[in-house]
Amino acid sequence: MFVNSAAFTKTGSRQQAMGIDSRKALLTDQYGNAIAYPKTGGMISPQEHQLKSGTVIWRFASGQLDAQQAILGGWWVETGEFQKLCSFAQQKNIHVAMAARVLCCVPPEWSDMGLLMRARVDKPLLAYRGLGNSVSAEHPDGLGKVNMQPHNNIAARRLHQLFVPGLEISANQTPDQVIPGALALERTWKISKEQANGGWIYI
Repeated sequence: MFVNSAAFTKTGSRQQAMGIDSRKALLTDQYGNAIAYPKTGGMISPQEHQLKSGTVIWRFASGQLDAQQAILGGWWVETGEFQKLCSFAQQKNIHVAMAARVLCCVPPEWSDMGLLMRARVDKPLLAYRGLGNSVSAEHPDGLGKVNMQPHNNIAARRLHQLFVPGLEISANQTPDQVIPGALALERTWKISKEQANGGWIYI
């Protein structure tokens, strides 16, 4: 039994995993019905993936969130993928947060990557798993787009990401826990803006 089964099977969850923003329509028909939504980032062809109890997963979250808020976010990577990030960071002499920004395609406009957390799956979960997709986000000066491409063509940089829907629902059902929800927080690290953005250049 997976504690987030209901959230996982909702149509909107897979759309989120694919980077589709269903909150606003990109195109509508003559009757005003949405026929296309904005899409950027997310995963390519996300597949169902089971996270067993005891599995360790990692997440880069906003430094403005506390651990209880950040652990409810949906985007994670497993330990093997985190090790790829560490290897890439060592090769390029950059912080692992900047490595995640590059390989997971996370522009500064989306997250400051100011908090790294390691958690253990306490109750079995369903996740979407897939390779990262390209990103096109508004440039901060409003004069163009910030475009990022994944490195899926290079095995050492090919990174599978996880999107775990429904973590906030599980937390609401276990308010008596120190850290409510289906994950057990093991450790957190604070990351400075300089570390998370070192080497980032707008062109």
